[in-house]
Amino acid sequence: MSTECFHCGEEVPTDSSYQIILDHTPQAVCCIGCQTVANTIIDQGLADYYRHRQISRGAGPSLPANINIEVSDSSHWQAYDDDDVQGAFVRSKADSEKETELVIDGLTCAACVWLLNQHVGKLKGVLHFNVNLTTQRAYVHWDSQQINLSHIMAAIDAIGYQPGPYQASLAAQRKAKDKRQMIFRLGVAGLGAMQVMMLSFGMYAGMAQGMQVDYLHFMRWAALVLSTPVVLYSAAPFFKAAYRALNNRHLVMDVPVSLAIGAAYIASLWATVFKTGEVYYDSVTMFTFLLLLGRFVESTARYHAGHAGNELHQLLPPVCEKVAAGEAEQIAVSKLQAGDLVRVLPGATIPADGTLMQGTSSINEAALTGEFMPVDKQQGDQLTAGTVNVASALLMQVTHTQDDSRLQQILSMVQQAHSFRPQLSKSADQVAHYFVFAVLVISAIVYSSWYLLDPSKAFWITLSVLVITCPCALSLAAPTATAVATASLRRQGILMTREDSLEQIAKVDTLVFDKTGTLTTGAMSLQQVLPLGELDEATCKLLAARLEQESEHPISRAFRHLDGSQYPLTDMQNHPSQGLSGYWPANNMQLRLGKPEFVQQLGQWQAPLRPTAEGVWLLLGNQHQALAWIHIADAKRPELTKVMPQLKALGMELCILSGDHPSNVAELAQALEVDEWQAGQTPAQKLAFIKAKQAKGKRVLMIGDGINDAPVMAAADASIAMACGTDLSKASAPALLLRDHLGLIGILIKKARHTRRIMIQNLGWALLYNIIALPLAASGMVPPWGAATGMSFSSLFVVLNATRLRRIKHDVQ
Repeated sequence: MSTECFHCGEEVPTDSSYQIILDHTPQAVCCIGCQTVANTIIDQGLADYYRHRQISRGAGPSLPANINIEVSDSSHWQAYDDDDVQGAFVRSKADSEKETELVIDGLTCAACVWLLNQHVGKLKGVLHFNVNLTTQRAYVHWDSQQINLSHIMAAIDAIGYQPGPYQASLAAQRKAKDKRQMIFRLGVAGLGAMQVMMLSFGMYAGMAQGMQVDYLHFMRWAALVLSTPVVLYSAAPFFKAAYRALNNRHLVMDVPVSLAIGAAYIASLWATVFKTGEVYYDSVTMFTFLLLLGRFVESTARYHAGHAGNELHQLLPPVCEKVAAGEAEQIAVSKLQAGDLVRVLPGATIPADGTLMQGTSSINEAALTGEFMPVDKQQGDQLTAGTVNVASALLMQVTHTQDDSRLQQILSMVQQAHSFRPQLSKSADQVAHYFVFAVLVISAIVYSSWYLLDPSKAFWITLSVLVITCPCALSLAAPTATAVATASLRRQGILMTREDSLEQIAKVDTLVFDKTGTLTTGAMSLQQVLPLGELDEATCKLLAARLEQESEHPISRAFRHLDGSQYPLTDMQNHPSQGLSGYWPANNMQLRLGKPEFVQQLGQWQAPLRPTAEGVWLLLGNQHQALAWIHIADAKRPELTKVMPQLKALGMELCILSGDHPSNVAELAQALEVDEWQAGQTPAQKLAFIKAKQAKGKRVLMIGDGINDAPVMAAADASIAMACGTDLSKASAPALLLRDHLGLIGILIKKARHTRRIMIQNLGWALLYNIIALPLAASGMVPPWGAATGMSFSSLFVVLNATRLRRIKHDVQ
């Protein structure tokens, strides 16, 4: 039997007894993993895979495209299946579903992303897997009953990439280490390039003036010594990425780059040792330096663009002041439990979600909602982790631990958003995948052609073609723009749960609003008091507030901001479904507040005519007369009168869909001058309305509460949820407004349009660059160092163009 593994080509250990039977012949395999995979392939009638393939040593266990099999476990990754270990970076979803983010080492271009998505995304039990080149992370959503996290990480490792749990502090340390190493590589390349260029000028000048051959050979050997560290150390990342890709029978941008550097160095080494031919040490060192410089600048800009939202990880303090048995102690925030009492001093950060138990203060919530004006908080109000106590010391009771906090929900959604790529990004990745192969073919044609025309130029012209046509800019064009846009929107109070929805929002022409909780505040508020008798407006208002203090009815919330204690009442009673009653000793008055027929039972007077405005009208009266009409309504949002004209100016058709009474909807629709409205709508009728609009060619953006309207919002082309005050984990919309201001809708539409415009600009530039650069390089007009400069500039241009989105401001009016 062969000493090579029949399946993967690796050497079979001498003590291994694993084998398979093919065509009645035993074949040795190196491990139980290869044995399992091979037997599965044979059992499914696909043994021809082995009969007709060519084994590539070291390729690793591979499968035909139409075979799906669970990845065998790896002891190296088994620790990540432990619940305690996963507790630090894995989030549980419905039933047995889990999600996390993994840092992926070794990513260089979109082709790497494509390979990982294809390889891991098809594993049984992996529900969603997507790698983001900009953030260098992968979002994983899997069913833990079907596949373990260790299997997923082993699958990533099997194709040459190193996965690890994403934790902000560790990621920052890793980034700092990578940056130091990249700077050192860049320094070696820059120093080597300068020294080699000086020697090259001497050689060129010497050859023109008849330098002795011995001196010329000496300078070539000196250049070889200086170039070798540049190739073997500084250019190592290019070679490693290319080897990994070829090892998996895949092409990435580093393949032509490595081919150019390696071929030029080997040709120069040959010419130096055997004293024949041309040397290209100056080209090798210079474009290695320029490529590294371009990649360093690009990665730095890309890091700041893609990680602009990561300041959320830094919001929570490491420790807080827990109060127990009247004494305070400093403990780690991660150890807080629901029910704990915590003291928060002025200027300190709220460490967990909770309820204000003692004290009053102002809280700065800008980091989460984008609202820079502090919000006043009183006893009983809710406090959110990550916000800042501005004014005075507070005592709060923890209601949610760190993992269940609103801040963590926002973080989870930010991470999830990166896993959904716009269609433009997917199209660019597909083009980039095949573009590298096309570059290699074109390079072979260019070399053959120039070898026939002028052999002395064929080699360096081919090097220029290999380098200048790298598809890196094409790969970065869309994902960098969306990463910058989503980070910018989050800072303004708009949370994107899917990056791909930006592309759809940019195209919408019809806005459909739910009424309650969207166009209105969703809470009862006191609108006006109309005096009818001997008491003035202020007195009637405070008497009503005093009566409502004894009620738990939702209407009573409209009076909570009023203090009626200056009017002491006795014998107060709650009459279910009717109203409230009490006695005012100071004026010898029996008072009632509620339905007109209930109030007028106090005396022999007739209730006055009820006003026609929408909402609830309460009557206040005594035993002698009606005292006042009190108007309670779900108030429309104060910004509507400014926001609606702004949305119309963007070319939007405005519609209202509501389950409310037609009279209530009609009055609001008329005040806002919307184009179309429907009242008394069931969810099925709302869904039919959306589909009817789409059938007419309209692109619909639905704005609702994100929970009750979930089916309708899912049917729309895009949707926005009013997420303030709700459980974010239940919201289904791809965009959430983290603060109650509809002006954010206009900001989102403008930002989405700018984002799409910049993505198209970037893609156009990347394509135009390659269309122009390829003929120039192929015609011999661009030297290798110029090709490296052009490629680096092309990639840097699309990144810097995308960062313009951070400077484009759209303020709420």
